[in-house]
Amino acid sequence: MPRYSPTVVDHFTNPRNAGELDDPDVRAFIGNPVCGDQIMLTARVTDGTVAEIRFRAHGCAASLATASVVTEAALGTTLGEIEAWDDERVEALLGGLAPDQRHVAALGRQVAHRLVTNHREGVDDDAPLICA
Repeated sequence: MPRYSPTVVDHFTNPRNAGELDDPDVRAFIGNPVCGDQIMLTARVTDGTVAEIRFRAHGCAASLATASVVTEAALGTTLGEIEAWDDERVEALLGGLAPDQRHVAALGRQVAHRLVTNHREGVDDDAPLICA
């Protein structure tokens, strides 16, 4: 298997939904203190469905691609459906990952779940991305 799937390469070189929404309904941040990868999602939710979503990310190529893929998959999806995502679902969205890159699937699942939880609980993560 090549180091990166065609999907990872595509989303890293042509990210979708990059940036940050002004005045979002919800904001979710997850960082991995071991590798330094960080993803922040901002979204607008209408009737329990993600109507708009953007990401900011810092880290390896696979983590940036993960943020892009997660936003693309979340757009138009209900929060309940997102809550059912597991690491395998995110890895499948990425077209597979090398064993040493599988941690980014967990990061993608975690930030997506945090978005759902934060929306439900009315919490907004305001942790800034920190570039080393």
